[in-house]
Amino acid sequence: MRLALNCGCGEIEQFLGQYSHFGAPVKDLSRFEALCHKLGDPQDKLRYIHIVGTNGKGSVAEFCASSLAAAGFTAGKFTSPYVRSVCERIAIGYPDGLYEISCADLARLLNKVADAAEQCGGLEFSQFEILNAAAFLFYAEKRVDWVVLEAGIGGTLDSTNVIKQPECAVFTSIGLDHTKILGGTVEEIARSKCGIIKGGNAVAALDIPEPAMDVIRERCAQTGARLITPDRSELEILEKPGLRGSRFRYRGQEYRLNLGGAYQVTNALTAIETCAGVTPAHIAMGIERARIPARMELLPGDILLDGGHNPQAARAVRSALEDSGYERRTAFIGMMNTKDHRAFLQEILPCFDRVYFCDGFSEGEVPAEELRRISGLDGAEIFHSPREALKFARRDREGGLMYFGGSFYFAAAVREYLV
Repeated sequence: MRLALNCGCGEIEQFLGQYSHFGAPVKDLSRFEALCHKLGDPQDKLRYIHIVGTNGKGSVAEFCASSLAAAGFTAGKFTSPYVRSVCERIAIGYPDGLYEISCADLARLLNKVADAAEQCGGLEFSQFEILNAAAFLFYAEKRVDWVVLEAGIGGTLDSTNVIKQPECAVFTSIGLDHTKILGGTVEEIARSKCGIIKGGNAVAALDIPEPAMDVIRERCAQTGARLITPDRSELEILEKPGLRGSRFRYRGQEYRLNLGGAYQVTNALTAIETCAGVTPAHIAMGIERARIPARMELLPGDILLDGGHNPQAARAVRSALEDSGYERRTAFIGMMNTKDHRAFLQEILPCFDRVYFCDGFSEGEVPAEELRRISGLDGAEIFHSPREALKFARRDREGGLMYFGGSFYFAAAVREYLV
């Protein structure tokens, strides 16, 4: 299958669907290295901020790219997943805003990557690898000053780690997620990510578990990397974090966040330390401009969308909701079967007055009946369409906050009818 240059997002998603989600099992990066070499090794022409972590990668990537752009740099931003369009995943921040790759450019580059993949002797590539290669080509063509590169799963064996030493290796958090792939302890998961440290600078966020920090310190010592962590004593909260953002001072500079949740302050501090070569005023401008759809996104009608899908994300959302000031809180939850939905529900359900479950948004979803069974809320109503769930929420609401979350796919499906 090849893409026409006038195709749309639907055709691009269908094209990517001819590749598997994970490709053949990965033991090293030789497969992706072969593909990049066929393409002329575009990744070697760029400089990087490489980001790994259980949660917070997308937020830190947005803060970094926005801050670099505010300082006058061109900053590529490669992230996942997407909410509206697959083109969101490959974007460039310019001083006047963030621009996604066009469907025409993405189609052209994907065709080029597909041709190279066919020349690699039958190697089974994943969708992520194909899109990652297209991103490298795009950023090399545009000669961006920086690439803010978000890893997919793990770090050491993630295709993004084909790059040489990044300017900065960033750790946003370390928790239990993708345990079948990365390991069942925070130490194992940290080791699976630490391969991105190859010298230079490494930034580790506040509150990473100490056993994981030991692994990061060990890797820094092995590679000669300089480890940087935010200084909690330099942080002053000026406006308590809420669903509409917060305000704080760090190392004498005031910052305004328009993203909800106390955890976004932690993400912002990580980005500030990562972008230490940029003036604090430009970083403050970039952080204030940052917007991320379906990440604690409060929309008109007191509707909150959040794609957080693991227990750590559930704790962060629960904390934000309990401090939100809303006396009544209603949840509509849809989840994917690749996530620990049992642990997520145990963590988040206690903060809601009413709960509904939904499916009908993705092939890999958990049936709404299964979510209801696991929750123990036998009387909870279920919906088989995000649109019907939203219609019900608007018609039957008794005031208070309406939360739609548990999966980016679910939040994105709901968002289509709101924005």
